Parts: sequence; structure tokens; C-alpha cells
Amino acid sequence: MLMVLLIFLNALPRATSAGIMQPDVLVVGGTPAGVAAAVAAARCGKRVDLVANRPHLGGILTDAMMDQWDLNLSREGMPIEGGIFKEIYARLGDSFTPAQAAAVFDGLAAAEPLIHVITEAVPTGVDTANAAGSRLVTGVRFRAERTRAAFAIDAPYVIDASDDGDVAALAGARFDLGRQDTGRDERMQPVTLMFSLTGVDWGRVEASYSSLRDGFGGATDRRAWGYARLLSAYRPSEPGVVVADLNLGHESGGSVTVNAIDILGIDGCRDADLARARSVAEREAPRLVAWLRRRIPGFEDAAIGRYADAMYVRETRHFAGLERLTADEIWDGRIPGDTIGLSSYPLDLHPLTLGEKPAFAPVRHVYGVPFGSLIPRGFGNLILASPAISASHLASGSARVIPTTIEEGEAAGTAAALALADRTDFVTFAGCRREVAALRALLERRGVILLTNPIEISQK
Repeated sequence: MLMVLLIFLNALPRATSAGIMQPDVLVVGGTPAGVAAAVAAARCGKRVDLVANRPHLGGILTDAMMDQWDLNLSREGMPIEGGIFKEIYARLGDSFTPAQAAAVFDGLAAAEPLIHVITEAVPTGVDTANAAGSRLVTGVRFRAERTRAAFAIDAPYVIDASDDGDVAALAGARFDLGRQDTGRDERMQPVTLMFSLTGVDWGRVEASYSSLRDGFGGATDRRAWGYARLLSAYRPSEPGVVVADLNLGHESGGSVTVNAIDILGIDGCRDADLARARSVAEREAPRLVAWLRRRIPGFEDAAIGRYADAMYVRETRHFAGLERLTADEIWDGRIPGDTIGLSSYPLDLHPLTLGEKPAFAPVRHVYGVPFGSLIPRGFGNLILASPAISASHLASGSARVIPTTIEEGEAAGTAAALALADRTDFVTFAGCRREVAALRALLERRGVILLTNPIEISQK
């Protein structure tokens, strides 16, 4: 029945409430992963609707002021990512401004005539139907933020590229919150409000970094990181605030971005919690900057420029998928037979409670992201490309980074195009070696790196 319904939907071109023809693929989320998914599907000749909740594309790179990559590299420091991420990296480099990121992501979508972008719209509901033991997403309902008008888009395949898996949650897919899978509680990794500084003498910052004084870290002409030894003496003014180290970005215009203030005990899915976290961070930031003025050469005249438009949220939902990525698989460097991209970022878990120590050493293990971890269990035409894929709380400490989600987006968009051509659903697709092999072959032709050494691959 699922096959029949998919064929019916594919053969039924009709106008949606958005005023355009029904797309082949609906991508929800103007994130880097969402743009990658839309571009990948469009380059396969499929019509794509890309719906973003903000005026520009780029997600936390444009909204949360995240201006650096958490790169996936081999232990020798060599890149292990190609494909669409390599295109983006070539345009943005190691660090960039939110405006530069918005221009690149908007430009990538605009360059593909088969992509129709709808901005400032949020999903409010999902229509589903039963089909042969699975659920099928038959349509997603939206609200336009400016006009408050409601509209709906139907599509044979839906890619949920929102950071929190909003469409999958609205559809009723099963998920854990935070570290719920550990059996302890539903605490999530802390959130951070990034901000910029004016008046910083970057030349002195770069020249003065001292591992003896500041701890492990370093400084270049574009970024500085570390300062943990220095920050161990800092005492936040409010409970639930942690300032363990600094990540500084030197932007082309001279301003400096600061990623430092973690707020504990925040549910990243709740607007009220995020508003409270912002208030706490905005009270703490001036105090922290005043403290740093007296201790970091080059910070003597530092002043807060502006705060990011959105909080940097590291973790919310983890959906149950056909497969589940675990910390053991990452630590062991497993590269399964259905790998759709390589990752290696350390298992970076920010403390969830005061005084909590890191759970893992900051070392890299090259591993593969399995295709089955992108598919929510019980759904035939819905796929994820975000930090909300099927991964444990511990594993998400690595898999949550943006370069990895871009890999997932490219794989999801490509898989949707192949599934449409073969008139199949994602569950059947994932269980067919021929289909998975075709997906991997097409990804490799487009420059995605799936193996560092052929002997590394393991079959499920």
C-alpha cells in the first residue's frame, strides 16, 4: 500500500497553498544541512521546496553567530569531507561572519532553478496516513511569521533538516530528550549565547597566548581557543553558569566573537527556557569581559558589540531510527557498509551539571555515519539531517557538528531523488543493498569521501 500511495502522490501535480506546483521533495529547515539536502536533490533534477524559519539560510551560522567550523579531520590533520561541504568551505574558509555565511547559503540555493525557497515560516502540524505498517507524511502545515497566514505543502518525500527534528516530532516519531537514553534524566547539553567585541587588539592576543598561563590552546590570525587554566579562576555571578574556556573568532571587519558562557538546565525546545538563558547570559557577559580586560593582553579596551540573534543549542531530541549511532561505534572507528559520510570530531560533551568532568578524552576517531540513523523508525517517506538523527546522547557529542549534518543533508537529498526514481520508500531503500550501493556510488561521484582505506569498511 505504501508503494501505491507513493506512486499516486508522485503522479499528482497540483498547486499547494504556497502557490507553486507540488515539489518532489520538501526540505524543512534553512540550516546548512537543509541547504545541502535541497541542493543535492535539485542537482538530481528534482523539484524542491526549502522552507526556513528565518529571513536567511544558514541556521546557527547566521543566527547564533557561530563563525568557525568544528572540522572532521583525520588524526594526521587531513580533511575527510568532500561533496557540498567542500564547496561551502572553499567559499567561507576557516572563519567567517554571519553575513558572509548567509550570502553563501542563499547563493547556493539561488543557483539551483529547481529550488523554491520560502523564508520566515514555521511548521505547525503534520498530516500522516497509515500505509503497510508504516506512517507516511502526506503534508506539512506551516505558519508564515510575518502575515500569520497558514499554508500547507504536500510532497512524496520530506527531509526534516531542522536542528530539533520539529517535523518528525509533530508527526509523532519516537525520540529521547537529552541524556534520557542513559536512564538518568532528560538534561541537555548547555546552551550558549555568543556575542561580539569591539576594541580588541588582535595582534597582541595572537602574540601573547601562553600555555603556561592560559592552559592548552593557541591563537592564529583568525581564531584563538583554550584559556582553560586562566578561566579556572573565574567565578560566574549566577548559579547554572559555566565559563570553562574561550573560543574567539577574529572577523574580517576587526570585531571578535566570543563563545564562552554555557547556561545549564535549559530545555532547548522551550522558548521560555531559551529566553531565560538569554537573560542570564546577557547579565554575565559584561562581567566576564570586564574580568578578561585585566588578564588577556589586547583586551584592555574590549567592549561588547552585539549579541547573537539566537542561542546556540547543542542538543535537544534524539530520534529512534532504523539504526542508532553509539559512542562505542565512534570510539572504535566503525565504518559500516551503509556509511554516507565520514566524521571524526571528538566526543565533545559540555558539562550538564556544575563540577562535571569531561567524559571522553579530546581525541579523534574516524567513523562512518550510517544511512539508517537518518530514518525515523516507523516512517516511510521521512528522513532526518540534523543533530536529531538516531544517535545516543554520548554519540551526539560528535555527530552534532555542522559539517557532519551537511553530509547527512547531501545524503538525504540524494536518497530522496533515487527513491523517487525507483518509486520506493526509505525503509525499503535502506534494506536493499543495491539501493544503498547506488546512493554511495552517486555520493562518491560527487566528491563525498566514504572511506579513508578500503579495508576499513564493515558490513552490517
